[in-house]
Amino acid sequence: MKVSASIPDADDLYYDAQQIDKNAGTLPILKNENQLRLALEKYRELIRKHPSSDKIDDAAYGAGVIHEYFKDYSIALLYFKRTFQWDPDTPHPARFRAARILDKDLHRNDEALQLYQQAVKIEGQYDRYREWKEYAENRIRELQKVDEGGN
Repeated sequence: MKVSASIPDADDLYYDAQQIDKNAGTLPILKNENQLRLALEKYRELIRKHPSSDKIDDAAYGAGVIHEYFKDYSIALLYFKRTFQWDPDTPHPARFRAARILDKDLHRNDEALQLYQQAVKIEGQYDRYREWKEYAENRIRELQKVDEGGN
């Protein structure tokens, strides 16, 4: 489902959530977790109330990042997957992040390998994701060795 409607209320929720998220802090050890929870609620409210908003993928990505911070990996994975399901051309590295969670946190290597390959093909074409792409290419090689029975 590709969404494209600009909905002012949804935009307001997104920008509120984004500002709260930013105000929570940039360093993981210094984050204000109450602010993160408030931002998360705004992202969820946008998703719930405005499913046709062009900000829904942005909200899903933001929610995924916060859930990943809280180590709620299964929920973060769901939000990252929804990010690129709702907007296949999302500007966020959601496929990379979903693949990394599948790989490193949930140990679902076959799914991780497939998603890393998609991420390299789709998100990897953008220079701003060069580090993600390099990481994914290395993990693809390592996971393929495991599949082949190597070390």
